[in-house]
Amino acid sequence: MEEVQILMDLVVEEAPAALPPTREVQLLPLNDYDVVILNLSAGADSMGCLFELKKQGLDFSKLELWHQCVDGRGEQYHEFWDWPCTESYIESVGQYFGVPVYYQWRDRGIYGEMMRDNQLAGDVFYSEGQETVRLQTLKGKQSTRRKFPAQSADLRIRWCSAAAKADPARRVLNNNPRLRGSQLKPKKILFITGERRTEGGNRANYLKAELHSSTTRFRVVHHWRPVIDESKAAMFELHKEFAIMPHPAYYLGFGRVSCMGCVFSTQHHWRVIQQIAADRFQQFVNTEQEISHTVDVHMNLIDKAARGVVEKVLPMNDPMLQEWIRLALSKQFTVEDLMMKEWIQPVGADHGCHGGPN
Repeated sequence: MEEVQILMDLVVEEAPAALPPTREVQLLPLNDYDVVILNLSAGADSMGCLFELKKQGLDFSKLELWHQCVDGRGEQYHEFWDWPCTESYIESVGQYFGVPVYYQWRDRGIYGEMMRDNQLAGDVFYSEGQETVRLQTLKGKQSTRRKFPAQSADLRIRWCSAAAKADPARRVLNNNPRLRGSQLKPKKILFITGERRTEGGNRANYLKAELHSSTTRFRVVHHWRPVIDESKAAMFELHKEFAIMPHPAYYLGFGRVSCMGCVFSTQHHWRVIQQIAADRFQQFVNTEQEISHTVDVHMNLIDKAARGVVEKVLPMNDPMLQEWIRLALSKQFTVEDLMMKEWIQPVGADHGCHGGPN
C-alpha cells in the first residue's frame, strides 16, 4: 500500500462539541444515517451486531466494517497478541456480505505501546482505499510504560483496549475527511460496538444509545450497542441462523477471542497457547524477562502455564480439533471456511469471558 503521511499541523483534529460524559439519544431510523460503522473484532458479540443489522433491514451499501489491528498492520506490524486468523476471518466476512473493511491501528500495536520508553503514544494509521494514512501524535506527555496491561476493569491501567482500539477509532472518526459533512448538512454517522452487560465490569452501566464524543458541527455520531442486553448464547444462535462459523478460537474452548494473549487468560489458556503456539508463548516469556514485569502480578507465565491443564480448555475428544487449531493459527481463512453447511456449536460458547473453567 502507498503510505500518505498526514501531519497534524496540516490536518487539525476537530474539537468535539462540548458534551456531558454520557448523553442518551434516540436513534434515527437505520437507513436515515449516511454511514453505519460496525466495529468488528471477529468475536461473537460484534458478529451478533452484524447479524442484527441484517435482520433489521439496514441497506448494507451504507455499512462499513472497522477493525482495530491490535498488532499493528503493514510496516507497523509486530506479531504478538492477536490470533493469526482474525484479520483474514474479518476479510472473509466482508466478502461474504459485500461490505468494505477498513483498518485502524497504532504503530506496532499493543506491543509498541507497552514498550514505550519516555515517548509520546505511537502514531495512528488507517486504511483508506489503497492508501495508508498516518495521523501523527504530536500532543500529550512523553511517558514510559514497559508494563503489561493490568488485569483490571479500570481502563486507565488496563490500557490495551483504549490504546489499541478505542483511541485509534476515535482519532480516525475525528480526522478522516470522508466522515466530515458541513455545518448546513452534518454527516449522520451510526457507530456500533458489541458490548453486553452480562460480560460484567463497566459494561453493566453502558447506555444502549448515546451521543459519541466525536460529534462536532460537521458530523453527528450516535453510538449504538445493539446487543447490550442480549445473552452470549443468543450471539451463537445468530451465527447458527446465518450458517456462519464463529471465530475458530471458540472451537478451541476459548470464551473470548479478542486477543490470543489476553491478560485475563487463565493458567489453562496459557498452557494451551504454550502447546499449540510455542513460539508465540515464548515471545511473552521473553518480554516478561526483558521488562521485568509479568502478565500476572502473582507469577511469571512459565509458572502459570505449568499449573494449567490442557483438557480444561481444549476439547480433546473432538475429532475436528486439529482442523480448528489449523484454522485458528492460519492467516488464510476463506469465505468457504466461513460458511458452515452443517452447524457445529463451539465448546467456547459455553465458557465465560475468561474462556473456561478455572
